[in-house]
Amino acid sequence: MTATLSWTDIAVRLALAIAAGFLIGLDRGMHAHRAGLRTTMLVAVAAAVAMIQANWLVVHMPDTQVSIVRLDMMRLPLGILRGIGFIGAGAILRRGDLVLGVTTAATIWLMTVIGLCFGGGQLGLGAAATAIALATLWLMQYVEAGIVTGRRGTIAVTFSTAGAYEPVVLALLAERGFKLRSRSVELTPDSATRVICSGRYKGAYPDWSSGLVRALAAIPGVSRVEWRDTD
Repeated sequence: MTATLSWTDIAVRLALAIAAGFLIGLDRGMHAHRAGLRTTMLVAVAAAVAMIQANWLVVHMPDTQVSIVRLDMMRLPLGILRGIGFIGAGAILRRGDLVLGVTTAATIWLMTVIGLCFGGGQLGLGAAATAIALATLWLMQYVEAGIVTGRRGTIAVTFSTAGAYEPVVLALLAERGFKLRSRSVELTPDSATRVICSGRYKGAYPDWSSGLVRALAAIPGVSRVEWRDTD
């Protein structure tokens, strides 16, 4: 970090922070995640401005024997990272045994660190972190899809009349390789039976789930089949 900053230095750092926030936010926005383009850009710019401000304070804040103000350069970035944790925590949702938004929270946290790098003048480090973030968010989703084949889903099958239909559904799910985690049976107001099963499966999405839905719909007496992929 240089002791003095020109307006050119400030403009370069802010421009790089905006560019990093734009690129990472564009990827998140294209996949409809909660932390999209505006969020990542604002986080990056806020972190960069904070570090530029810290740089300015180092030069202009009096530091004499009679001064009661002594600047610790680590306090400001640490305070920012602590504060951004609350935003990241707000992006995480829990629905039963399913946790959503962890990648979004990690993206916000990383975006803050990238902004701190650019604001502090570590341009190469910030650029490298941006490239790694883009590769992780964009390329690794295809790698993960090829390596991690296990997925989670919930199937709900409604039969037109009341009856003991649960064994029929469970038998078909077991035949298709569906690893059951929970199940329930409901009786609707119109005396129909609704069987709900949640679990894991291994197969290509959405081909596997589409085949399962068609097989369940072919069972005599089935009036409705609902599938929800929870990954």
